[in-house]
Amino acid sequence: MKEKRFRSSKRNFILALALLLTTNILMAMILSMLAKKNLREQIKQRMLDISNTAAYMLNGDELEELKAADKGTESYNKALDILRAFQENIELDYIYSLRAEDNGSFTFIIDPDTEDPGEFGENLVATDGMISAAKGNSSVDKEAHTDVWGTFYSAYSPVFNSEGKVAGIVGVDFDAEWYDGKLSNNRVISIIITMCALTVGIILSFIIMSQNRKRFTAMLKEVDQLDLATHRINEQLMNTCIKKLDFLPDSESEAIKTLAHGESGDKLLRDDYDEVTTNLRSVYKKLDKYVSYVDANMYKDELTNTYNKAAYKNTIRALDERIKTEEISFSVAFFDLNGLESINAHYGFEAGDVLMFHSARILKNVFGKENVFRVAGDEFIAIMEEKNHIQMVMLFEQFEEELNTFNNSKKSEHILGIAKGTSSYTPDEHENYRHVFIEARKNMKKDKELYYQRKNSL
Repeated sequence: MKEKRFRSSKRNFILALALLLTTNILMAMILSMLAKKNLREQIKQRMLDISNTAAYMLNGDELEELKAADKGTESYNKALDILRAFQENIELDYIYSLRAEDNGSFTFIIDPDTEDPGEFGENLVATDGMISAAKGNSSVDKEAHTDVWGTFYSAYSPVFNSEGKVAGIVGVDFDAEWYDGKLSNNRVISIIITMCALTVGIILSFIIMSQNRKRFTAMLKEVDQLDLATHRINEQLMNTCIKKLDFLPDSESEAIKTLAHGESGDKLLRDDYDEVTTNLRSVYKKLDKYVSYVDANMYKDELTNTYNKAAYKNTIRALDERIKTEEISFSVAFFDLNGLESINAHYGFEAGDVLMFHSARILKNVFGKENVFRVAGDEFIAIMEEKNHIQMVMLFEQFEEELNTFNNSKKSEHILGIAKGTSSYTPDEHENYRHVFIEARKNMKKDKELYYQRKNSL
């Protein structure tokens, strides 16, 4: 009977060990994949933020008219200075403007590089990102491309003229070795985690297979060691794959610490099997919580902690599907910071980031943090279900009160102004979400024009 129990315990412990080993390896792989995907999206978004900002600052009407003979003129130097400011103050390799020719080729307009600039009219190798930007859509090349200057990943953003047509393109190059190096860090972490899990599993297997009938006690001690090893792995993930605790608010910092260390408290265990099962469940729950945390933050904007553009696209896609099958009610509010370009230019991007952070905080207070999205640069959108036009007017009044309270509090040395516009969905007037969005944006632009008219009249 003892021998039978011994064989049974041996089999059960080996099964438990296999489960533990498999869980650690799978969770390590999942976390690494999620973190790598999130990092890739962050890098691409950073590239687009730079190219979009530069494109927004250029005058499309002037850029469209530039010719080789205009080199040294006021309009040429103005555009050159804007691009050179990005080249000298932001971590990138090259930034330049180009245009799409009628024959489908792409040529340089302005290159601020001081060592080996591209000449006006010089041809560039066309990429998918360039072609997309020429059609009016900002894009990042999925694959690295090689030219005479090196191998790069590039982002491209269209520059629009006053008629809304593409007048030129801003290109931003990032060294492929730098880009791939950022992503390879995740691969290294994955290998380390997998090797740690395999090492612990091999050690435990050797001990279990070589121990006598007293191995229950030895195995339980090793499971405790595995739990400690899991803590170390979790902390490594927390410090390298998610965020640094030092840069987080206290509330989020404590939340992550809870994820890393789990819940404390002793539980009454019936036997050794129960103890093994409890420890395994604890390890799995900790890793599972980490997966949920990483997944949730993939859809958050890092600066403002609002939902990002990826979450926004998912939300409007779901709304359009519901419009086809349900009778729904919703309103869209569009917000755009006033004068942010001037503040960034005169006081630095840090000052602009402060205003964007407080803008997001006010929007979340009024419209609910679950409804606010940062869709591009200084533009925010609130999608309010079950809210009609009258209710949105009331919310806008509350928003103005909070905005005035913030400006009167002197929390920022710069006045925060936000243009706003709204539109409410009606089945007879709107076929889909985009129609509501266009009206909200149109109303926001009217509000922005009134703001500058009042400002200029003072």
